[in-house]
Amino acid sequence: MAHQTILNTLLMAGVAFTAACTPLQTTRMHDGPDAVVTGTVDPASAVDERTPGGMPDTHDPGGIEATDIPRWSENPPLSPGDRLQIHIVDGEGFNGRYELGMDGTLQLPHLPALAVAGGDARHAEAQIRTALVAADLFKPHRVRVSVRVHEWSHVQVHVSGAVFDPGMVTINARNPEERALKDNLASGDFPSERMLAAALRAAGGIRPDAAVDQIRLIRNGRLRQLDYSGLLQGRRTLQVPLMSGDTIVVPGSGSYDAALVAPSAITPPGIRVFLSNLTVPAAGNALSAISKQSSSLPYGSRLLTATFSANCVGGVNSTSAARHVLLVRSNPLSGQQETIEQPISALLQAPYRHDLNPLLMPNDSIACYDSGVTSLRDIARTLADILLPFTLL
Repeated sequence: MAHQTILNTLLMAGVAFTAACTPLQTTRMHDGPDAVVTGTVDPASAVDERTPGGMPDTHDPGGIEATDIPRWSENPPLSPGDRLQIHIVDGEGFNGRYELGMDGTLQLPHLPALAVAGGDARHAEAQIRTALVAADLFKPHRVRVSVRVHEWSHVQVHVSGAVFDPGMVTINARNPEERALKDNLASGDFPSERMLAAALRAAGGIRPDAAVDQIRLIRNGRLRQLDYSGLLQGRRTLQVPLMSGDTIVVPGSGSYDAALVAPSAITPPGIRVFLSNLTVPAAGNALSAISKQSSSLPYGSRLLTATFSANCVGGVNSTSAARHVLLVRSNPLSGQQETIEQPISALLQAPYRHDLNPLLMPNDSIACYDSGVTSLRDIARTLADILLPFTLL
């Protein structure tokens, strides 16, 4: 029995030693939008990714340190204007609803201002606990704090690069009626328009030359590169929440990509074009049925679509078949004005040719012109009007 007991002890020790020396099997979501990393991690080198030691040792050429920005489901950042519901056990003088100030600080009675913007609700809880103990208002083992987001505020972020309307944009703005409805809730709010994709849409959407797999988000001097190409391909893509002061840079690829000219979460849902059709018999654009609806087209529409929308197609074949259309636009790559003139018959015969039937961009201008037959007829009528008085003499 003694030998059997010793043998069992040695076997158990061996199993424990083997388990301790075997790398841990891990399966975790990669920082990319849809990549999954599976493999092994040495316990001695494992680092919590939420700590500064877990940040990638890479740098932006401009000297901005690259780091992880948490996923929405894990760690949405607080921002100035956010409203928090705070409850402290046995702390009736502190309980209530608070709004973060312009500087991102939280003001609680009898406590110094707490800089909580940029962190999540749990981080705010930890700061409040520390401040209460430091002020000798609670004992460390007696303080219990709960912080819940009552309402996510609107945020102002800067968007630059390959977007149609770069500049500062405001997202997640709500009208007074929507905010009043939130007041009836104890806690809980989901701001679907406070995401990075919403900021790109607010900046007019990405241009056809955007490098969507290299979008940069800069927050407090730290940078993260994101791949949003999945939004154009129907793949699952990481949705990153924003806070006021964030900067989004969309690099240009240097080439025109027609695949980016399609409705998506980061492109314009529609575009406005300027149409003019003064062809015979129309004496004005109103008679050509050109309205606000006809000049608003889905993103991804081509020149032939606008030609139909402007009522440039159809009519008497002998006088209308030879009409032509003129497209005036600003080149999205060079920024230079360019003019494209095409016979409508050529568009109808080869609508698949991109050189004849280009994709439309926001604020393109399209004009329809009469055929040569119509022009000759008008010249003859003009001459007849001039000569008719002399024939009556």
